[in-house]
Amino acid sequence: MTDTILFIVILLIVMIAFTYRNYAVSRLDVYLLRAGLVFTVAADVCLLLRYNIELGLKFFICVQTIYIIRYLSARRIAFISIPILLCLFFLLSFTTLNLMYRLAVVYASALSTSTLLAYLNRKVYPYPNRILVPLGMLLFLLCDINVMLFHELPTNSFAGSVAWVLIWVFYLPSQVLLALSGAKFKGGFINETK
Repeated sequence: MTDTILFIVILLIVMIAFTYRNYAVSRLDVYLLRAGLVFTVAADVCLLLRYNIELGLKFFICVQTIYIIRYLSARRIAFISIPILLCLFFLLSFTTLNLMYRLAVVYASALSTSTLLAYLNRKVYPYPNRILVPLGMLLFLLCDINVMLFHELPTNSFAGSVAWVLIWVFYLPSQVLLALSGAKFKGGFINETK
């Protein structure tokens, strides 16, 4: 039941990105943001409703690849990230890691890259978006650090319970900030005037 409620909250948060018409930077930036959020919903369906971690990780890799493209000003260079992530996955195939761990390494690489790029290219965005973008990605990263800790710690332990709570403490605000990060603001509110 808790997972279903969390999924509904995530769905409502993601819908924020589809409510505004005036874009902080460009229509392309918001299309990439919205695509990333749609893949986020798909990943959360897999993780929260279907309990399919491998497919959820694949969708989250897509999310971070889209965000890498979003945060790089030279979009053509961003498309290099796709073959690089595929090569990383291929190279990991020669290790003893199972599929889940290989996907986790590729995802961690993509998430770290997109978070770094969000910070490095924050000045492309006007205020307050230049704060929303890197802060949203930082919270996303902190959420997934706690996901890793949660899966490595004993489930019934105090530390495992704290990690589970921190997942949501970081994840929900990260999605709110990212959903708002494409909107044009004026005077602290979303600007919807033509």
